[in-house]
Amino acid sequence: MIFSATVVLALFALGYAFGGVRMPPAQFAMLLGTLVAGSLPFSAMGLALGYFVGPNSAPATINLIYLPMSACSGLWMPLMFLPKVMQKIALGMPAYHLSQLALGIVGAGKHESNAGHWEMLAAFTLICLGVARIGFQRDQDKMYG
Repeated sequence: MIFSATVVLALFALGYAFGGVRMPPAQFAMLLGTLVAGSLPFSAMGLALGYFVGPNSAPATINLIYLPMSACSGLWMPLMFLPKVMQKIALGMPAYHLSQLALGIVGAGKHESNAGHWEMLAAFTLICLGVARIGFQRDQDKMYG
């Protein structure tokens, strides 16, 4: 999460310096907090995958999962331009929910319930941490079993 905060702060600085992005300090802080907290589900996903695919193949595997997830979540183009089936898939993707939370802070979201988005992110995080726990137990059994 420290790395996430560093990246978000660097992007904010670039947006301010070169993109003309201006927002009130409270909105800035809220967006920073949301994006940093929103990195937790993706960290949990990386941890879970790391236990099952190994350190050498983890980066490639994460990209094979995250890039399609991003495309299906409407991060690269608005959902309304995606096929109907992809629009439905997006509702189950954590990237969609994090983006909606962030867009809502800057006034560009769909004005949906923030609680629902946070619940989906929390559920995804818990599922990934559960999978990571299984991987951890499997590794412990190999080492000490």
